[in-house]
Amino acid sequence: MESLTFGPLSTLPSLVEELNPHKVAFLTNMTVERLWLKKAFSGIENPIKIVIPDGEEYKSLETTMAIWKRLQEEGFTRKSLLIGLGGGVVTDIAGFVASTYMRGTLLGLVPTTLLAQVDAAIGGKTGVNFNGKNMIGTFYLPNFVLIAHETLSTLPDEEIRNGLGEVAKYALLDKKIYALIRNFKGIDEAIIRECALFKAEVVEKDPEERGLRRILNLGHTTGHAIEKLSNYRIKHGLAVSMGLMVASKVGEELYGFDSGKTEELLEKLGLPTKHPFGADEILREMALDKKAWYGKIVFVAPVEIGDVVVEEVAEEVLKRALEATSYDSGSGDSQKPEGSA
Repeated sequence: MESLTFGPLSTLPSLVEELNPHKVAFLTNMTVERLWLKKAFSGIENPIKIVIPDGEEYKSLETTMAIWKRLQEEGFTRKSLLIGLGGGVVTDIAGFVASTYMRGTLLGLVPTTLLAQVDAAIGGKTGVNFNGKNMIGTFYLPNFVLIAHETLSTLPDEEIRNGLGEVAKYALLDKKIYALIRNFKGIDEAIIRECALFKAEVVEKDPEERGLRRILNLGHTTGHAIEKLSNYRIKHGLAVSMGLMVASKVGEELYGFDSGKTEELLEKLGLPTKHPFGADEILREMALDKKAWYGKIVFVAPVEIGDVVVEEVAEEVLKRALEATSYDSGSGDSQKPEGSA
């Protein structure tokens, strides 16, 4: 299984020491630099600091090239260690850089957001955006992932909510996590651990997404389309939440799934259950998704809690599900996300 460590940031020097790297570089963003970089540096000899601006728009090839250039200037080698300290944008870029620089360097990830701790930093997917979400990327497992619960103490409520979109996905995929969320009082270490371990176990069985791992895309085909249509103003976890509701409506029509369970779950977590776009425009974006194998939309739909199917779904079925979960469907939703159309 992927090397996951659950513990405080003070655990980091021992993880680094085990790898005996030639050099150590930290990649982070401006917000995390201010909050956590000094503590992360503690006990690590002569670390290199690379800071990028905050935001999904900086998850780009331009940013990647600037990091490659800096690593070259610092004499970084294949035996050097790049540590991504931050949320999903940082961990995705760090993984992509590490996998491509000199055909692969050592990589460590220290996710500092809920979304990254339960999902983005786990599983070895790397990527940057290129005319779509994560269209350029690799599979590259990190040497370690340190999940330090303490970093959530400085996370804004909106980012906790963002991460809960992925937590909701795991609740639909796993009965044990669903039971935890049914009694949800707030995010805690037990929920984070169960989500992270669930993903790691799936990835271990299917590291390159040839079969089983595709279940982890539940809510994502629609979610990525919504993100792109909103110019990424709708955060990933909120878009996934909307996508989960669409998937549940598909599951209801095809397999008799009770979509009310998903709606209840999302509302309990304070997540949106409707999307702000037209069915046709979402379908156009879904057709461009990297998971559309052979040019057809491959979709993950729930059959029951803990059981999903991955298959091609007819466009008319998707369209009905998208229309039923749109704000224009006539059943208002108080959870309309900020920044949506």
